[in-house]
Order: sequence, then structure tokens, then C-alpha cells
Amino acid sequence: SGQARRFRTRPPGLALGPGAMNSSEGLPYGGPSPLMGVYAAGIGLGGVDSALKPDGVLPPLPPVLSLQFVFLVGMALFGPYLFCCFTYLYHFSMLDRRKDHKMRAFSQDVPKWEHRYGWRAALARPEGISAVVVYNAIIILLGPVTGVCDIVPAAIKDLTPSVRPLVLLAYFLTFDLLMWCIHFCQHNWAWLYHHTHDQHHLIKTPTIVVALTGYLPDTCLLIIVPFHLTQVFVPCGNFVTVFAFASISLWHLHMIHSEFEHPWDPVLHRLGLVTTHDHHVHHLRPRKNLAHFFVMYDKLFGTYVDPASICQLNTREKAA
Repeated sequence: SGQARRFRTRPPGLALGPGAMNSSEGLPYGGPSPLMGVYAAGIGLGGVDSALKPDGVLPPLPPVLSLQFVFLVGMALFGPYLFCCFTYLYHFSMLDRRKDHKMRAFSQDVPKWEHRYGWRAALARPEGISAVVVYNAIIILLGPVTGVCDIVPAAIKDLTPSVRPLVLLAYFLTFDLLMWCIHFCQHNWAWLYHHTHDQHHLIKTPTIVVALTGYLPDTCLLIIVPFHLTQVFVPCGNFVTVFAFASISLWHLHMIHSEFEHPWDPVLHRLGLVTTHDHHVHHLRPRKNLAHFFVMYDKLFGTYVDPASICQLNTREKAA
């Protein structure tokens, strides 16, 4: 485009700070800035590096018929299924080991058999991880493969082999805020709730296996839309950082639905992050504890309830 050519052929002496741009089209993010350089710095095998090449232009994606591109497509289409299988493996391996750390206080308040053991059905449900895979397939098909409409986020096109910690933090803060807003609307707009989210809340005692069980529109609205918008809104991302963000998010969204407490839950609590107890409160008090990652959003907007105040939950405070 004309705008891209203008930035590629900038006059001599116009320096661009590291991370000032974030796409192969050379679009600026506010011009040179030392703070942007710190924000966009990445950690790779070679140590700390800047976000972009000195000329601010990223190399193109690998050719569609190359092994590199096939590998990236394979990660996008098969990686989510393998990752879910790993979370289910953790679930089954910990059922007996964590039997003394159950979330629910009442013996009759136990998950249904299919919610505890029906991992094959959960994996095959269209609103489950398959929805994420279809999203990946659509953006690959429309953009790099056919060229019909390039909706691939700019971050995905940056294959710099490093993780950008501050960008990763910005991803989580943005993603959870967007999810909180959508989640709030779902629980306070009856039509939206019944057409997207109510099936998920038929599960009164959730487990890792049914973390993504519900309606397909729910997965699209509550997970895929904010996930895509996060990549669009947050500058200076790259493929490795997005991959880390997606993997940690997928793991955490499964873990907070667990029927037992995790060994790391006390650490999350001290860090102000959502724990399994916090999310179980949401399944018992649906208009409360709407955040999925940061407790501060619920405290800020007045929707937080302390798990220790819920009689149906086992908590460390009660045990003490």
C-alpha cells in the first residue's frame, strides 16, 4: 500500500525504536520510544532482543507449500487437541491423589459420571476445542492459503523466536477484561444468557473435562472473539508470545473448572489471580466472580465474592 511504501522509504535519519512497528506491512505504533523498546523486548535463546529489525519490516511468512508453513498449520490444527488430551491426562492422574482436596464440602455435591469421565465426548463436542481449531483453520484458509481476506493478526506473522514478557502480560490483562465485559453481559441480559451461556451453567459441579461444554455461540462469543481482538489491540506481539498466551490460557481455563484444588492454587491466590475456588463460586453464584484470570476486575466492578463465605466450598480458611 502507499502508506506501507512511505514507511519503507522513510527519509535518512528517521530512526525507529525497537518495537515501534508490529507487522510485515510496516505500520507504526506511535513512533520511536525507549519505553516501547522495553515493552517489546523479547527473551529468546540468544538472550534479550528487540522486537523488530532495524528497518521495522518483518520477513514474510513461509511459502504455503514449505515445510515451515505446514508445521505451523499442523500446530494450529492438531496442537489444541493434543493440549486438551494433556489436560485430561492430568485430570485423571490427580483424581485419587487429590481426593482429600475436593472443592465441594457436601458429599452429595459431586460431578456427574459423564462430567468426570466423558473426555471423548468433550473432545468431540463442536463448542469445545474444535471451535478453536475451526477458528485457526478459517484465518489460515482466508489469508495465507487463498488470499481472499487476510484476517491473520499481525502478531502471528512475526516469527521472531522469543517470548515478550510485557506483551504477554498485556495479552492477559486485555483478554480477561474483554472476557469480563462479555461475561457480565451474558449474565445480565436474559436473551443473551439463554442463547449462549445457560447450557454451561447447567453444570453445577464442574470438572476439567467439561470446561468448554456449552453452546457453540458461547465459545465463539466468550473465548474466540476476545482472543482475536486481544491480538489485534495489543501491539508488538509475535507468534511465540501468542502461542505461550494461548497455551497458558487454555490450561488455566480448564484448571479453574477442576473438582479438586491444585497445588499451585495458594500461589495464584497470593498473586491476586483467579483460583479454582474463585471460579467455583461463579458456578454457585452465577453473577459473581466473572473474571477468569485477574481477581482485581471483580473487586473493581463489585462482583467478587470470597470463596470462604460459601458454605458449599472447602477452603483452607475453613480448615484452619
